[in-house]
Amino acid sequence: MVQIGILTTYDPVPLEVEEKARALGRALAESGAIVITGGNGGLMTVVAEAVAKAGGVTVGILARELEDIEPDHKWYNPYNTVKIKTGQTFTARSSTVVRSSDAVIVVAGGVGTLTETAIAYNLRRPVVVLKGSGMMADRLPKLFPDGYLDHRRLIKINFIEDPREAAYTAVRLAKGSLR
Repeated sequence: MVQIGILTTYDPVPLEVEEKARALGRALAESGAIVITGGNGGLMTVVAEAVAKAGGVTVGILARELEDIEPDHKWYNPYNTVKIKTGQTFTARSSTVVRSSDAVIVVAGGVGTLTETAIAYNLRRPVVVLKGSGMMADRLPKLFPDGYLDHRRLIKINFIEDPREAAYTAVRLAKGSLR
C-alpha cells in the first residue's frame, strides 16, 4: 500500500478547484492509497472528505497550532481517519508530511506548498502537480517548464490537469519508488 501526500492550502478556492480536489480524493481512495495531508482546513478537508466517503484512509499530520482546535473552528477536519499530533510548527510539520509520503500531489497551495515541493524534490519523492487548481500548482509549470527545480535534475515533476490521471500517476510512481 502506498502513501500519497497532498500538498495544498487552507485558503478559500473557487468551487471548480474544490471539485477537482474531490475527484482527486475519490480516485486516490479507489486506488487503495493512504492519503497524507497537513490535517486541517481548506482543501485538506475537501480531499479528506472525498477519501473518507469513498472508503479510503486519511492521515492528518497536525501542526502544534491546530492539534486541539474545536469542531466549530473553520479549519477543523472531521474526516481524518488518523490524526498525528506532531508538536511542530506548520513549517516543521511540512517535512513530516513529505517524508511520510511515497509520492506527493500539489493542489493549489502557497509558500508552504512550495516548501514541501522542494523537500519532496530534494528527497527524490515523485511529484505530481494538478494543473488548473490555481495558486502554486499553476505557477510551478511556468517557473519550471522542463519539470526540474534545479540543475541537478533529481526527479522530474509531472504536470497533469486531470485529477484522476494525477492520482493514478502518483500511485504508479510511488509504487515504482518503493525500495
